[in-house]
Amino acid sequence: MPKKWRTIRVRQELVVAAKRTLEKERYRAHTQSLSEFVSEAIRLRLDELKQSHEKIAEKQAEYPMIRERLLYTPDHMWAIVTPEGNVRVGLSDYAQRHLKGVVGIQTHPVGHEVKKKEPLGVVETWMFMFDLHSPVSGKIIKINEVLQEEPFIINKDPYEITWIAEIKPNNIITLEEELRDLMRLHQYKMLVSKLGRSRILGI
Repeated sequence: MPKKWRTIRVRQELVVAAKRTLEKERYRAHTQSLSEFVSEAIRLRLDELKQSHEKIAEKQAEYPMIRERLLYTPDHMWAIVTPEGNVRVGLSDYAQRHLKGVVGIQTHPVGHEVKKKEPLGVVETWMFMFDLHSPVSGKIIKINEVLQEEPFIINKDPYEITWIAEIKPNNIITLEEELRDLMRLHQYKMLVSKLGRSRILGI
């Protein structure tokens, strides 16, 4: 595995939440015991997760419209051209449903050059690693910061909220050629209707 992967992982989430609460001085040190402080940190974290899940639910209502605008690869990645002419990429809903228990997402760093069909990162579950193949060629210019803290939410919203990376294409001619090779939604649906979970796992 390349040494320059950028790792996004869930680790000791409640400990991190407690530390942040401490740093933000969101507790009353002179009146709270340690147990009270931890309880408050957990409560605050649960409130944050609830708000996050509510936002995801709102986005899920827009899924049919979103999916129609996306292009797909046989490797279960989606791509969409942004207003700036870059390409935002992510993992398809079909893939995330077969990749339960996501604990980390690793990507090449910003500035790294990627080529179409070559890995730009991996998804790590409790059981195995799943390669993320780039739908287009170009330079990575953005990594989704949301996934730094909560990579597991890709199992709840694989589209707008948890896009994985944004790529600046090398040139418009190459981009147009590469996009023509990608599938529309109805074509991708036909593909996955013939697949089973074993094909996702590479078995």
